[in-house]
Amino acid sequence: MPARCMSLIALVGSILAAGIALGADGLTIHEWGTFTALQDEQGRALGGINVDDEPLPDFVHDLNPFVVSHSYSLGIQMKGVPERHPYVTLRLETPVIYFHLPPRAAPMKLDVDVALRGGWLTQFYPNADVDAPGVKAGRVDFGPITPRTIGRLTWKGLTVGTDAPGPVTDQHVWAAPRNVQAATVTNGDKQAESEKYLFYRGVGNFAAPLETATNAAHDQIELRGRFEDVLGRSEHLPVGPIWLVQVQADGRFAYRTLAPISVTGDRSAIVGRARASFDPSDFASGNLDSLRHELRQALVRDGLFADEAAALLETWNQAYFRAPGLRLFFLVPRRWTDHYLPLSFSVPAILQRSMIGRIELISPQQRAGLKKLSEMEISGSGWIYQIYQSKNAQNAQKFLSGHSDFGDLGVAIPADYQAYLDLGRFRNALILDAQRRHPTRALGLFIATYELESFSVPGDAANKP
Repeated sequence: MPARCMSLIALVGSILAAGIALGADGLTIHEWGTFTALQDEQGRALGGINVDDEPLPDFVHDLNPFVVSHSYSLGIQMKGVPERHPYVTLRLETPVIYFHLPPRAAPMKLDVDVALRGGWLTQFYPNADVDAPGVKAGRVDFGPITPRTIGRLTWKGLTVGTDAPGPVTDQHVWAAPRNVQAATVTNGDKQAESEKYLFYRGVGNFAAPLETATNAAHDQIELRGRFEDVLGRSEHLPVGPIWLVQVQADGRFAYRTLAPISVTGDRSAIVGRARASFDPSDFASGNLDSLRHELRQALVRDGLFADEAAALLETWNQAYFRAPGLRLFFLVPRRWTDHYLPLSFSVPAILQRSMIGRIELISPQQRAGLKKLSEMEISGSGWIYQIYQSKNAQNAQKFLSGHSDFGDLGVAIPADYQAYLDLGRFRNALILDAQRRHPTRALGLFIATYELESFSVPGDAANKP
């Protein structure tokens, strides 16, 4: 064959190969989610924060669906793990993975693998193969979680671009992420499950990307980076934007946008400072809409599509935009996410990951509430049983599932328990930490009366992270 023909064939082959690669690379995958931690005034992460979750539909799979709690008020399990597990210092909340096929592309097959360094991946949909320490046939031993623990999920034989509908549900936290123009994905199980996205949650025992400490004398929050496992001491990585937010019990909302910071692998360096408190005039109408707008713009700049950013923020409506508290939001650098949450696919794809960090801070109001509770007369728990006969079954179920926004139960709530509810999200972790550090008879009696003790970790008599 003439050399010229050989060259032409080679050229055509190269073009075809390039076309195949471009077709495969046309798959675009977007992921969003959040990492949440609770830190005290010294920046110390508190354990036992897998409480007060937004409930998921019954069809969502758990690492161990047979874990049952004895707690009166906090339901069965939180994040698929026994509630108040003392090693849980970080929550991986609601990551969803969207698949965007090229126009007119046929459905395609792929596998997806995600791991969590320093924790367990505990809830997921559609069904996936699970790997975690202590997982055995039909059971899970929920022992200690360490920074060396690795949990993993693998979805094998997924089909992207199916016509199958997702399961029926009216739960807002599940339905909101569906409002995205993305391809439906179906797993390869005999009883196939489909959804607009892959969903998973997890819990961990490793440091959040930022460590916050409050300098009360100077009314300042000091920020330090926790990137020692990701960066060298001389490397720099930008973090931001950052938002400090406070929501009052009456719904008033204040926030300020902080300047982006630069972190290194040196965890001792203070990399940013901000005023810790807000003036009464800072709680202005329209603040929530303004913050949502800033967050949405930042997420789109980070690579999400507009409808994906809107879906993420819609899932925050109750838990973080309206729940009282003082908290810090920030965009997590992709390099940190890829280190602690490696994600891979069996086919070439363009991947965009946008994660938000949320640090819950202990506000002066919460400290005052803990002091108040520690000095109160403690009630008996008999009133709890009246809730089961409540005329409003829906409100009763919300209360028994650990939610503060349960409405009228038709049952009088004792003053001490109301003071406990007023502590807001992560109140259980707050009260257990207060009792460990500054024990009082009242707090000890309250914890015992309402069965709020930490989960007892098998093989760990000290029961400490």
